Amino acid sequence: MEILKTQNVSKVYDGKVAHKALEDIDLVIEEGEFVGIMGPSGSGKSTLLNMVATIDQPTSGSILISGKNPLEMKHNEMAEFRRRELGFVFQDFNLLSTLTVEENIVLPLTLEGTKVKEMEKRVAAVAEKLGILEILKNRTYEISGGQAQRTAIARAIIHQPKMVLADEPTGNLDSKASRTVMEMLEQINRDDRTTMMMVTHDPIAASHTQRVVFIKDGKLYNEIQRGDNRQAFFQKIIDVLSLLGGDTSDLSSIRV
Repeated sequence: MEILKTQNVSKVYDGKVAHKALEDIDLVIEEGEFVGIMGPSGSGKSTLLNMVATIDQPTSGSILISGKNPLEMKHNEMAEFRRRELGFVFQDFNLLSTLTVEENIVLPLTLEGTKVKEMEKRVAAVAEKLGILEILKNRTYEISGGQAQRTAIARAIIHQPKMVLADEPTGNLDSKASRTVMEMLEQINRDDRTTMMMVTHDPIAASHTQRVVFIKDGKLYNEIQRGDNRQAFFQKIIDVLSLLGGDTSDLSSIRV
């Protein structure tokens, strides 16, 4: 089953000089897939993620999520669709510092009006899976970056969304925390069949996905599948990135 289907998606930003951020993007992500999106800075990968997230709208073309077009919905209908169907993980965690770890995690359920008993059951299960049971009562400023990102992942999956969208989820983490976070995302994808789409600069993070789609200058450039060997996949990712060119900063986060 297709969870995401983009057809001829283009995005033009108007200004004194109109800027074409994306051009004719056709992308299908099947249920249970874990897909990485890579490309140099300014290639359009975050624009694509924002449009799938319904935060931004395409200038032309269509985006279907679970067969539905969110842009055809009324504003509050679309907000509810985004809240129910999608989970989000960001580079800077986006946790609320006034809340405890547990309160941050259950936020999507609070918005849904879920019963307290059900919330407690779900938060315990997800916190155990992500290894953060012991910090549930802590405030977000009392925990490490890796723990903060695991908290953000817990919040993204607690309402069992159709798809999780991750934007540079390891961007603010050291290599050990990065590896833990990526292994957990991979495990959630494998065990729960949660569909995932992740924008990343980091080839090591990307090597945890099943397929990487490369974007260059707003167009689809290449796509590679993982197969059985993650090390070989990592090497293939490095090879394509070197062909893509772009800033050296795009490869600055390589950590083996």
